[in-house]
Amino acid sequence: MKTEFDIQLQPKDMYRYNLYHAYTTASGYLAVAAAVVAIAGAVKTLGEVSPSYTFMYIALGIIFLFYTPVTLYLRSKQQVLGSPVLKGILHYVIDDTGITTSQGEASSALAWEQVYRVVATRHNILICINPRNAFIIPREQVEKEYDVIRQIAQAHLEKYRFKMK
Repeated sequence: MKTEFDIQLQPKDMYRYNLYHAYTTASGYLAVAAAVVAIAGAVKTLGEVSPSYTFMYIALGIIFLFYTPVTLYLRSKQQVLGSPVLKGILHYVIDDTGITTSQGEASSALAWEQVYRVVATRHNILICINPRNAFIIPREQVEKEYDVIRQIAQAHLEKYRFKMK
């Protein structure tokens, strides 16, 4: 089995990957928990402490909730627009040997044994090379190839390394 396709990565695709990565790790859970605790502290102490403390708790909660997404958006936009590789069209070949990406004369191959995991989110297919890095394939650009990608990945990865529906 084999499939080939081209993708053009957009800042929104990188942003979605960065959000997924940030909020599926311990630091992401911790940031959300800190925001909830700060806002709950503001509600619980309302009227018991000075209004400046209540405002400070609410402001702290808002910062925890919005700082990460805003900085990730700015970083994602800068990553895609600042990189000639990410700005260009990437050609993918996915088959029984692995994943091959190419752009112009440059090419890179990744065997299935080297794939950390494959995850499908609502907007992207993530072929993770390690816990931190992944090939980002926007689902809207590979709608027709999605089932073939899923079948090939499922055939070559253990169940715990494969999360596609």
